[in-house]
Amino acid sequence: MQGDDFARAESLYAQGYYEEALLAWENAEGNRPDGLNHWYKKGMALRKLGRLEEAILALEKALQLDNGDAKAWRVHAASLNQVSRSSEALRSCKKALAIDPYNARTWIVRGFALHNLGRFEEAVESYARAIELNPTGADGRRAWNNRGAALDNLARHEEAIESYEEAIMIDPFDIYAWNNKGVALGALARHEEAVQCFKKAIEIEREYATAWKNLGVALKSLKRDAEAEEANRIALELGLE
Repeated sequence: MQGDDFARAESLYAQGYYEEALLAWENAEGNRPDGLNHWYKKGMALRKLGRLEEAILALEKALQLDNGDAKAWRVHAASLNQVSRSSEALRSCKKALAIDPYNARTWIVRGFALHNLGRFEEAVESYARAIELNPTGADGRRAWNNRGAALDNLARHEEAIESYEEAIMIDPFDIYAWNNKGVALGALARHEEAVQCFKKAIEIEREYATAWKNLGVALKSLKRDAEAEEANRIALELGLE
């Protein structure tokens, strides 16, 4: 029965069995949508499986049923960002923020869209707004880190380093913040400090190929050629040319 299939799909979704949940939804008679909640969860399941274009369509069906759901607009925007449709993502962020302007995560998604479009000053402002709303926790860490990346693109490397340090204070095991801080230090020719940042990232995650590659660049700048060659060899082994 349709109701049984939907109930089973809901249970599977809640347990993280996304492929199985989708099959159960497909088996429901006529695959009739069970309102906003059904299509939203279907979109989330598809996102978890990396089926982003399908996720976007499911979320759009959810929004056709209720275009006043800020979370659905935000997830729709995040999905659009992931498939390089950032102009559309900005429009979805605008919808989400018109409903709930105090959600830090939406400002982060908006900042990412602006960053993708090369609008770095606006991205910095969007991340700053997210930080105002939530300077700590996972959202705060992400906002600080992304703000640093936008500042780096504006060649404001000292400010970027400060931003990465804020992210590291929230989570000392954030390999991306350590790596990004190293890149910013390298841009200021502070190569010894950059080396320590890349080594810290590698200490946390041995198979972080990008940090190995960047370590090789920093070591090369210090004329430590043998060490640079070894770092580049490891990066290559990890699949980064």
